[in-house]
Amino acid sequence: MNTDQKVNTVNNDEISLKELLEKGKEGWHYLLSKWLIILIFGLGGAAIGLVASLLTKPKYTAHLSFALVEKSAGGGGLADLASSFGLSSMMGGGSSGAFSGDNLLEIMQSPHTIEQTLLTPVVYQGKKQNLVEVYIQFMELRERWSKDDRNKELQTLSFPVGQKRETFTRTQDSVMHDIYDQIIKSNALTIARKDKKLSFVNVSFTSKDEVFSKLFEEKLMEETYRFYRDTKTAQSRANVNMMQAKADSIRRLYESSLYKSAGYSQVNINQALQFAAVPKLKQENNAQLYATVYTEVLKNLETLKLDMARETPILQIIDTPRFPLEKERLGKGKAMAMGGVVGGFLIVFYLLGAMFLKSALKE
Repeated sequence: MNTDQKVNTVNNDEISLKELLEKGKEGWHYLLSKWLIILIFGLGGAAIGLVASLLTKPKYTAHLSFALVEKSAGGGGLADLASSFGLSSMMGGGSSGAFSGDNLLEIMQSPHTIEQTLLTPVVYQGKKQNLVEVYIQFMELRERWSKDDRNKELQTLSFPVGQKRETFTRTQDSVMHDIYDQIIKSNALTIARKDKKLSFVNVSFTSKDEVFSKLFEEKLMEETYRFYRDTKTAQSRANVNMMQAKADSIRRLYESSLYKSAGYSQVNINQALQFAAVPKLKQENNAQLYATVYTEVLKNLETLKLDMARETPILQIIDTPRFPLEKERLGKGKAMAMGGVVGGFLIVFYLLGAMFLKSALKE
């Protein structure tokens, strides 16, 4: 590139910068001349913000924190004991991997847990009903359903207390799924650890109804712990039930032998009646045998119960939601300021766009 070309390039750049400054100054003066229009639109946006603030319902957030204390069962002799009675040896903490750590947080947000929570009966405004009915009420879903002519079942849809989940209709299942999606996608439910190194978990739930927020979070915690506890101790509980059945069976045999032995009682035993005493001796021996076996089975049963108790996790609630809950509402001042800024920005953008378009058409 020669010297003349460099000079022309610099001049073009200077001209472009000068034109840009002139355009900016022209636009500024143009906006000043339209100050009244900008002011009107700004005030209009503020008014819309004020109306939105008055019409928007407040949201209530319930907070809960807990710590999960993991426990493990003893192994070795206990596993051998289970095997000797034909029981499964899966009595250690082997299942803890699937339901420990952050996996527990996923359980709380699963469709099963949330839907079971929504189907929990509570007393709301003096009436016993499922939580899902409370949600439908304050979210005004029935008002929307009444306008839906495509599905007549929606207009009379309800979730009565005690109805089994497997008896739900297709529409009921669809509504439950939609409500679950609304809760999850709106981030109404948030679950997180304060610190990865700590076992403390914070749970927050936000809704437009203060009572529902508190009840939902409490019942969600109960349902999560019940599901977690039952799953973690399922094998141990099955072993205990089987051992209990064996103990009950041996006890019945022992009591039957005692009654039969008493039935063979005799006052005088001579040589002619010695053979008649044989059944009585057999029943006495059976009773002694059953008593010995029954005692050992009871010891083993208690051992299994202690093991199940060691496997059962402990959920320690640290903070529970209490009234009044944290209230979040769009303030009037904030809404007016946001509305005024948005209204002013839109009219400024429109005026500048119109000015530059008019200028471009003239050129």
